[in-house]
Amino acid sequence: MLLFLYPQIVEAIEIHEIRWGFGDRPVAYKINPVTILVENTESQPFESEIRLQRETFRGQQIGIALSTTTYIAPFEKKWVQFYPYLTESADNWKISWKHGTEQRVQSFLSPRATASAVMVQLIQPDSLSKVIPGIKQYPEDLFPPILGAVDPLSVVFLDHLPKWEKSRRITFLQWIYSGGIVHIFENPNGELPVFPESFSPLNVSNTTSPVQYGAGIIHFYRKNLAEVPPLELKQLIINNIHSVDYLRTHELEKNDFPQLPNPSSPPSPENSTINSIASDEDILVALTEMSTSKQIWYFIFLISFIYLLVAGPGYFLVTKFSNNHYTFYGFYLGSTMLFCLIFLIIGQYSASRTSQIHSLIIANLLPDKEFDITEWSSLGIASGGNFKISHSGDSHIYTTCQDYSKVNGTATSGSEGNMLVDIPTNSSRSFLHRGNIPESTFGVSVNSFLSNDMGLEVLSLETDKHFPQQVDQVHFLFGSKLYELEQEGHRLEFQGTSRNLSSVLGTNALLDPYYLAPTGALPFSRPKDQKGVASLKHLFPILLQRALKLTSLDDSRKLHYPESQGKLFILSAIPDGLFLQTPVISRKEGLVLYCLEIPLTRQAD
Repeated sequence: MLLFLYPQIVEAIEIHEIRWGFGDRPVAYKINPVTILVENTESQPFESEIRLQRETFRGQQIGIALSTTTYIAPFEKKWVQFYPYLTESADNWKISWKHGTEQRVQSFLSPRATASAVMVQLIQPDSLSKVIPGIKQYPEDLFPPILGAVDPLSVVFLDHLPKWEKSRRITFLQWIYSGGIVHIFENPNGELPVFPESFSPLNVSNTTSPVQYGAGIIHFYRKNLAEVPPLELKQLIINNIHSVDYLRTHELEKNDFPQLPNPSSPPSPENSTINSIASDEDILVALTEMSTSKQIWYFIFLISFIYLLVAGPGYFLVTKFSNNHYTFYGFYLGSTMLFCLIFLIIGQYSASRTSQIHSLIIANLLPDKEFDITEWSSLGIASGGNFKISHSGDSHIYTTCQDYSKVNGTATSGSEGNMLVDIPTNSSRSFLHRGNIPESTFGVSVNSFLSNDMGLEVLSLETDKHFPQQVDQVHFLFGSKLYELEQEGHRLEFQGTSRNLSSVLGTNALLDPYYLAPTGALPFSRPKDQKGVASLKHLFPILLQRALKLTSLDDSRKLHYPESQGKLFILSAIPDGLFLQTPVISRKEGLVLYCLEIPLTRQAD
């Protein structure tokens, strides 16, 4: 009766459903899609900003707020998607929006995240597809249009042609190319789906199963997915995983579906050991140490002590031995101005008055002449204020990976994604960035190649004119070894130097007590034992681990690339096109690890 008599008290916006990740639970230490079903209950359109932010159970905000502006027609429902970085804990989240001049808030509890990547069956919206034990169902219309939001996904089952616009279609193919696994089954009519030219890698015509597409794998089955018994389906998947030369690095359990690796996902902090890779927070801590202005505290303390001597005994002696008050005021004003000038010079020298950024980037070459970017950066600011952090290209996601305190600002994802953040004077702000950036991509072709049972004997690669100029290291992964290549003009030549992959990955500057090793409960606290200084080059093994999507050294010992394929790694200085566009920074330092899949089809004597 109250709602009928006073309809103005009815909420204009209602939240009906929240999907955390691709399954019932998100994946820890990854950017996950969080999809919210929002209904406009009024006769007027709703067009406003909606925010999602994590908070403590006492209502204190944590991290940076995620923002999106959406339009919902009267009495309509719409799915709104955010891309937060989620950890392993179950957190409290709040959704906020404006209704007129009032701020409305609704809180939700996220489920505890899982450490395993997700296998899903893509289904049509509102379909009645048969539920398959061990495989989550995910509506295809909610598939993220941004590649960085698909990192938690490992395997997709498909038996029909998804009805996608261009952005989702491109994202799906890029995900496969980057290492995704797809199992394609017959539709209810007993036929394999026929895909248009835009889905050309998924067509089975004149090919055998499986099909290698970049680092990804596509399997085809002459079976109806709904009619395959669960045990038979499990055995098919296990057999096909073992039939592929590029073995995934997790062993299969007898009573479960295969749990595929969680790309670049670090273990939980309480289980971290020297055998584990560094987390995103650890990398950002190291970069923050490099970009933060170092104060010369010992000199500041010395000058402060001298000033106390002048202001105390000094003033007393002047008043005792001089009866002229002009002498006292002259000494007082002169000494005060002198020490003010000294402290000003020390402050300017310590901060160097220079804005700087330190970055580490993994750049995977995509088939559509773009780079898939994973970037860790720390932006040090001399003069504080509100700054807009943005990059060229489209499909950007920004996050601060901050789990303990609030970040004043908002992050927006999508084609015009950016981060608006407050950075105080002489401080820094670290962030994680995922995006697609069109850059001058380069090509590498095989000139000569010869291998034996022991590994690689001869390898010569031809580069084009767009090959990076400031190259620091070049490595080639073949089998389980990493081969060092030397650059000679427009060629990359193997000259006999190689190492086991596990020995290269065993060097971790962030976990070495002689370098930056974060200790204590807070990941952004300063290290207690800093005996050395880690440069960006010391972090190459960490970049290599993340590029190979490994979670520990045990995984690296199991990794074995096929004889028909290798992977090229090029460590180089970051070009201006991959650095942020705004704000304008006077000093930029960083390394980028370019990753290219190289098919090996030609032998040479």
